Amino acid sequence: MNTRTASRLVIASLASFGIAAHASATELAIAIHTEPSHAMFKVGERLKEAIESDTNGEYTVTLLGTEVGGERDHLEGASFGEYAIALGGSMPMTLYASEFSAADLPFVYSSSEQARQVYEGDTGELINEQLIAQGNMRLVGLSARNPRNLTSNSAVETPEDIQGVRMRVPEIAPWIQIWEEIGALPSPIAWPEVYTSLQTGVIDMQENPVDLIHAGRIHEVQSHLNKTEHVYSFFHWLMNEDFYQGLSDENREIILDAIEDATTWGNEMVANGQDDLYEELQELGMTVVEPDVAAFHEAAEPAIRDIADSYHPAVRDYVMSLLE
Repeated sequence: MNTRTASRLVIASLASFGIAAHASATELAIAIHTEPSHAMFKVGERLKEAIESDTNGEYTVTLLGTEVGGERDHLEGASFGEYAIALGGSMPMTLYASEFSAADLPFVYSSSEQARQVYEGDTGELINEQLIAQGNMRLVGLSARNPRNLTSNSAVETPEDIQGVRMRVPEIAPWIQIWEEIGALPSPIAWPEVYTSLQTGVIDMQENPVDLIHAGRIHEVQSHLNKTEHVYSFFHWLMNEDFYQGLSDENREIILDAIEDATTWGNEMVANGQDDLYEELQELGMTVVEPDVAAFHEAAEPAIRDIADSYHPAVRDYVMSLLE
């Protein structure tokens, strides 16, 4: 049985929570592909509480997790109408609005606020037009993630320190191209295999947000955490377009306000927890290094310019403006 079939069976057993059946207009499903202990699931719990409370029980919210599949399954489910809302990482932009998938481009942004500009104003409207046309979903909320950092067994201060180094990166083509431009040998390896690959010397370094570095116990196989902060990315909260259009003006405002409240609360939680994680990793033996980030930006620039040429002009021009 494939994941998609299993997902549909679970949905059926849960009496079709969500909007696919339209049998009960008060039932609303939110699919979240992270584990229940993850910050995004906690945001989902806050969102559930707010929607149920603020609509005076008119909506009953069910949070669905990995029991109905992974991120792609959830996005497809929201697209087809099985879920009212689904959480996505970088995947929804890659799948449904690739011309605009610039917010997680390495070594471009210096803050989440800069990266968030990709989604603002006229560009944000164009993104939603693409998401609706290609995926039957609209972006209704963003949750900031911790910036990604590089771990190693010696200090990484400049691009010279990673020349010819075998480095694990996710299987995202622009990321691979940029790390190759800087001089590393990027190796796409699944996250569950990273710890063992570092332990056995298959790779020498890896990069991830500090919360995953901590959760993955990377301190046991790497001694240095280098604050390259090279990617500022987001989780995307996407709403099925048919569900959105079917809401009354009042309920649409209530649900969108609840999403804004929950994501703002989540952003503060993630940001406030970051320093504690750095401190705990230091206590566990890791050395935190402050690299010459500007040197990495300069080394990555030729690849960034090449990649940006494939983006929509509005996004391309914004990325280029940050390189000047």
